[in-house]
Parts: sequence; structure tokens; C-alpha cells
Amino acid sequence: MQDIKLILISLALGFLIGLERNISFKSENEKGFAGSRTFSFISLFGFLSAYITDNYYGNFIYLAFFGIILIVSTAYFLKVFHYHKQGTTTHFAAILTFILGILVYKNQIQFALTLTFFIVLLLNIKSKLKTIEFKLSLTDINAAILLFGMTFLILPYLPDKMIYYINPYKTWLMAIIISSLSFFGYLGIKLLGEKYGVLLTGAAGGFVSSTAVTYSLSKMYSKIRKSPYIYAAAIAIANTIMFARILVESALINKNLALFIAPAYIITTILGIFISYRFYKKETASYEIKIESKNPLELDEAIKFAALFALIYAAVEIVGTKYGNAGIYFVSAISGLTDVDAITLSLSSLAKTKISMNSAAVGISIAAVSNSLVKLSIVWIFGKKEIALLLTKFFAAILGVFSLSLVITYLIGS
Repeated sequence: MQDIKLILISLALGFLIGLERNISFKSENEKGFAGSRTFSFISLFGFLSAYITDNYYGNFIYLAFFGIILIVSTAYFLKVFHYHKQGTTTHFAAILTFILGILVYKNQIQFALTLTFFIVLLLNIKSKLKTIEFKLSLTDINAAILLFGMTFLILPYLPDKMIYYINPYKTWLMAIIISSLSFFGYLGIKLLGEKYGVLLTGAAGGFVSSTAVTYSLSKMYSKIRKSPYIYAAAIAIANTIMFARILVESALINKNLALFIAPAYIITTILGIFISYRFYKKETASYEIKIESKNPLELDEAIKFAALFALIYAAVEIVGTKYGNAGIYFVSAISGLTDVDAITLSLSSLAKTKISMNSAAVGISIAAVSNSLVKLSIVWIFGKKEIALLLTKFFAAILGVFSLSLVITYLIGS
């Protein structure tokens, strides 16, 4: 029964891949050298090859693999000379199917199932990949290589410590974040269209750095000058996620503090989502965006912004070292100019033993408000008036509700 089970699994995996190939051939009105039954036999051939190798002839699997390579190669050359077509996807799928049969015999069923899933997935997204390849250019590839080098060739070798009040690792990391958001926002618009590309960039970027999202999308809008509600919605959702992120970070360090501040942050998050959705629904126009063929990373802008981040971060370090806990609110306000994560984690930890729950809550909230005002300033400086006015209304609404909720929470806590 175990042998029958393995044989059936081997046949099923081959049949699944062959079925996908058959459907693909019919949709494209093409002829393929192998269909559902043939792929089932190829998988079974791999299974039997492993069986014979283990029980009868130790080198049979090598002969079998050579045989399947010979058959696949012959089929490819016949395709080229007879049908005058190229493409080796089905042929490589056949070779992998042979290997799947071997894996099933070796009882690596879970691995074989996972591999089959990815094979079918790659075979099935052919049309989508062609669309992506058609839209991408050499400039995009060069930008991706540059981003790869910034992230994996430079960042790991920078020291993650303060050197003359500047942390080289965090400074360069900020440059990478800004560059990445610019790059993926650029690709999002190019591949998905302006509406969905910008929104996805805003939502995803909000989990990394809402400040970088605000800066990148403000700069992007100032060049395109279309769909202000979409860009406002993307920046708004990124800044909304910031409040949810603060709550999660505090919960990871200090659950009691998180429960104490939860009402204000949850209410603000819900309101921010609602306003972002209203911005999104107000944009009814559909534009074809023509993106200039230049390096989408805007590396020089990213480095300038990272340098500014380093200067402010150094100022925070100096003040924090000199005044300690006595200057907690001042440090929170200054820290919020660049980042809220560090101050959130620090105060959440201090609230366990050294400072009161109210002090930590107020300090984190000051940083959140300070950071929000900085991002509104970024929109006014780097964006345009129409989007700046929309986001002024957004920040006025959420910060007003946030502050009111905090006052109530503080009074209850007192």
C-alpha cells in the first residue's frame, strides 16, 4: 500500500504540471511535445529509476537522467526546425518532473509538493512576467543593482555605533530606505498604474518609515502633478500606520503601557484609515503616467535626507546624554523630528522601573506629534500646494482627536 501511495503521488504531481502545460498550449494556440499523460509518465520514470537504482542496478539513475535529457533535447530541436519556434520552459519543466519522481520515491513528499507548487506557479505566470519584462528597462535593472549594492555590499560593513555623535549604519540605512521607497514607488506606478502603485507604496512603506514615504511621494507628486487624492491617500495611510506601529512596539516591551495608551492610538488609527479611504474614493480620474527614463533611486536626494537625519540624531544623542531623564520630553520632541521607533522602545523600557507610566505615555506621544508635524512640513516643502492642503486637513483631524484622547487617558491615569 505504501508503494501504491507513492506511485499515485508521483503520477499526480506529473499530471498537475502536464495539465497546466496543456491549458497553456490551448490558450496560446500552440502545440507542445508533452501533455498531462506524458508528464505523468516522466514523473513515474523518475520514480522507477530511483527504485531500480536502489534495488537492482546502482548506476541506472544516471542512464535514466541522460535518457530524459536526450529526449527533451530532441524535442527542442524538432520544435526549432519544424515549427520555427524557441522556448525551453516546457522542456526544463519535464526535467524537473523527472526529479520530482525521484524525490517521491525517497519519501520527500512534502518537499516534492512544495516544489510542484512553485513549478506550476512559475509556469502559470508567463503572461504576467512578459508584461513586467516589457515594461521594465535597462535603467530599472541598473537601479536595482545599485540598490542591491547599497544594501548588501556597503551597509553590513558600516559600524552600528556612535562615532562623534553620528551612527554611520543608521544614517546609511535611512538612505537605503528612502532609495527603496522611491524605487518601488516608481516600479509600482510603472507596473500597476498610478492608483494602486502609489497606494501600495504608501501602505507598505508605512511599516518601515512613514517619514521616508512622505518625502518620496511628495517629491514624486511634484514631478507628476496628477491624482492629488491618490498621493494624499498614500501618505495618509503611511502616517496612520505609524500610530499602529507605535502601539505594537510598546506592547512588545511593556504590555501595561500599551494597554494604557491603546485607546488613543486605536481611535487615531481608525480615523486615519477612514480619511485615507475618503481620499482614495474621491480620485475618479485615470491617468497614464509617463515616467522619465532616468535612475529612479534619486540617490543624491536620499543621501541629503540621510545627512539631515544624522545631524538631528546627533543632537538627540547630545541632549539625552547631558540631561538624562530630566529632559525626557524635550528629547522626545527632538527625537520625533527624525524617528519615533527609538524613543518608543526606550521609554517603554524605562516605564517598567525608572519613570512613570504617564511620563512614558506623554513622551512617546510628543514624539509622535513632533514627527507628524515634521512630515507635514516635508509635504509643504517638497510637494505642491494642492496635496499639502489635503494633508493639512488630515493631520489636523488625526492630531486633534489624538491629543483629545491622550488628555482623557492622562486624566483617567492620574
